[in-house]
Amino acid sequence: MRRGTIIVAVMATLVCSFAAQGQTQRQRLERHVYTLASDSLQGRKAGSPDAEKARLYIEKEWRDMGLKPLWGDSYRMPFSVYTSEGYCNLIAFIEGNDPALKSEYIVIGGHYDHLGVKNGKVYNGADDNASGTACVTEVARQLLAHKSELKRSVIVCAFDAEEMGLHGSSDLASRLKKLNMIDRVKLMMSVDMVGWLRQGKALTLEGTGTLSDGTEMTAPSTLGINIPIRTKHYENSIFTATDTEPFAKLGVPTLAVTTGLKSPYHKPEDDANLIDYEGLNLVTDYMAAFTLRIANWDGKVGSGRVADKHRTTNKTFEFGLQIGYNSSWLRFPDAAFNGKSLIGLQGGVAMQLNLGNSFAIHADLLYTLLRTQVPDLGQPFSSTFRMRQQALLLPLTLQVNIGDVSNRLTINAGGYGAYFLSHDLYMPNTVDYPRSMSATLPTPAEFGLTWGIGFRLGYHYQLSVNYLYPLYYTNFSMKGTAVETRANRNFALTTLTYYF
Repeated sequence: MRRGTIIVAVMATLVCSFAAQGQTQRQRLERHVYTLASDSLQGRKAGSPDAEKARLYIEKEWRDMGLKPLWGDSYRMPFSVYTSEGYCNLIAFIEGNDPALKSEYIVIGGHYDHLGVKNGKVYNGADDNASGTACVTEVARQLLAHKSELKRSVIVCAFDAEEMGLHGSSDLASRLKKLNMIDRVKLMMSVDMVGWLRQGKALTLEGTGTLSDGTEMTAPSTLGINIPIRTKHYENSIFTATDTEPFAKLGVPTLAVTTGLKSPYHKPEDDANLIDYEGLNLVTDYMAAFTLRIANWDGKVGSGRVADKHRTTNKTFEFGLQIGYNSSWLRFPDAAFNGKSLIGLQGGVAMQLNLGNSFAIHADLLYTLLRTQVPDLGQPFSSTFRMRQQALLLPLTLQVNIGDVSNRLTINAGGYGAYFLSHDLYMPNTVDYPRSMSATLPTPAEFGLTWGIGFRLGYHYQLSVNYLYPLYYTNFSMKGTAVETRANRNFALTTLTYYF
C-alpha cells in the first residue's frame, strides 16, 4: 500500500472516531439500533455469520469506550448449544472501588441475537433486542464516567442464543456458579425490548419483590429521572421468559426491564425506524442511575424472596382451592348392563406436604354432587332412573412428580373416604311411572381406592383427573317385585386447583 493511501486511511479512521465521540447519547443509541437491526445483519440469528457481524460491532464500541473484559483480554465467551458450536457471549467488567464491596457484582445484560430470516423475510429485531443491547452499551459508558464512585463491581453482558432458549445467560450463570461467584452477584438485570416507551406508557420492572426495598430502590424521583415506571413484585408469566431466569433459579435477585410487547414482537416489521429514541434515551439514563445506586447501596440488596416461576424447590406445605366436575357410572356384576354416566360437580380445598421435589402426600376435602343413571331392572332398555348423592370426599394419596417445580407431570395413588349427606333415587320427568326402585347403601360412610394423573402448569395451577373405586356395593331392588341386584359405583373427578 502506498504511503498516501495509508495516510488517507488513518485520517478517515480518526475522523470517524472523533465524529462518534461528538455524538450525543441519543444519537449513539440510534446508531447502535440502526446498525444491529440493519438488513445487512439479516436478523442476527444465533450461530450465523450475521451474529458474528453484530459481535464485531459491539466489541468495537466497548473497546473504544475503554471497557475491560471480565476475564483475560477478550470479551468473548464461546459456548455450545447441545452439540453445536459457534455461539458466543460478550462479557465486560467495571471494577468497583470499595475494598470490601468490589468483590460483589451487579450484572446488567441484554441479548443481541434475533430470529434471522424466515420465508425470505428479514426479522431485524430492532426492539427485540437491538434496543436492549444499545441501552446496555450506553449504560456501561455512563458507569465508566462514574467509575470512581462505584463501590460494587459491574458485569456488562451481551448474551447470545436467548431466542433459542436463554442459552447465553444460562452459560454465564453456570460459569459463575462453578467459580463460586454466583453468591456474590447481588442483582441481575435483563434489559429486553426497551424501545417503545411512548407506546408502552411506562418502563416495566418485574422482580422488585426480590429486592430488600424495591419501592425505594427503583423510585425515579429519588434518582432525578422523570420517567414513568410500572413495577411488579415478581415475574409471573408462565409463557414468556428472559435472561433473568437462569440467575433467578440460582437464588440471585433479578429485574426484568422492558417497555412491553407493544412493538411488532417476533414479526418482520420490528424495524429501527419505529423505535422511540427519546424514550430509549430516557430508559438508558434511568438504568445507568439505578445501576449506580444499587452498586453503592449500603446493606442488603436482595430480599431473599423469589418469583414462584423461578422456584427450584417446592414449599414444604401447599394449600389450594379447587373446583371441577365429575362423572359417575354403575357396574352391575350380576347383570348384563351398566348404568350410563352423568355429570356432577365438586369443589373444596387441597393440601399437600412436599417431601422434596419428587414426592408428596396429597389430601383433598371436597363437597361432591354425584349423579348416576340407573337402568330399570324390569325394563332396562326402556326407562332409566337417576341416583343423586351428596357427599364429603377425602382422597389421601402419595404423589410422584416428574419434571421441575413449575411444570411437571404428577401421578398419584392411594385411598379415599366418603360420607354421604344425602342419597335419593328418582324417575325424572315422569309422574305416573308404574314402577319404582330403591337403593340401599351399606353405611353412610364409604371407602375405596383411587389413582390419577395431573399436570402442574406454572407454580399455581394444576389440572388433575382422578379415578375412584369403592370397596362396597350398593343394593338395588324393584319395589313390589323380587328383582334385586347390586352395583359398584365408579367415578372420575376432573379438578382445577389453584395453589396459593
